[in-house]
Amino acid sequence: MDAVRLEQSQDLLVQTAAVVAAQREFASRLRSRTIRDPLTGLPVRSLLVDRLELSLAAAGPGSGRLAVLSCDLDGLASLEHRHGPTVADTARGEVAGRLVAAVRQGDLVARVGTQTFVLLCPGIVVPEDAEGIAERVAASFDEPLRPDPDVAAPVRISVGAALSGRDSTPASLLAAADQAMARVRADRLAAGRTD
Repeated sequence: MDAVRLEQSQDLLVQTAAVVAAQREFASRLRSRTIRDPLTGLPVRSLLVDRLELSLAAAGPGSGRLAVLSCDLDGLASLEHRHGPTVADTARGEVAGRLVAAVRQGDLVARVGTQTFVLLCPGIVVPEDAEGIAERVAASFDEPLRPDPDVAAPVRISVGAALSGRDSTPASLLAAADQAMARVRADRLAAGRTD
């Protein structure tokens, strides 16, 4: 009788271990899917918010402020409509590369929407530092995207920046950057500029 109970207990332990191992594997796969965008390889919103929380917690008087830049692209939807999703996805990958090339080492570029990216830039000493990054980002889209040898896709980017303050939270910084970006975009469209 004891041998039967021991064998049943061992079977139960093996089954439990298998379930735990499967849950851990599933959790690992889920984390890897939610940390990086599979199309661009860039971090997604959840990792951006984690990094923003850490950066805000670590910020001190000598480390400068954080800048959050919200970037929205005009032209990707029409590119997808004209040339299909494969060409548009290739263009999104090119956008990611241009953004990464435009920021400083240590800055974070995240993809948070179909045509929306957010940059986290620590160590901002004066507001002009953030403005300089925004100008470099905008200038990186002066030339059309080339997602295909036969396709030149002009896109325009609107960049809005928000700087951290004493009471900043990830949500407040992201909201302020989005509002600044919306103002930049509205001003550009109201002026009739496509650049």
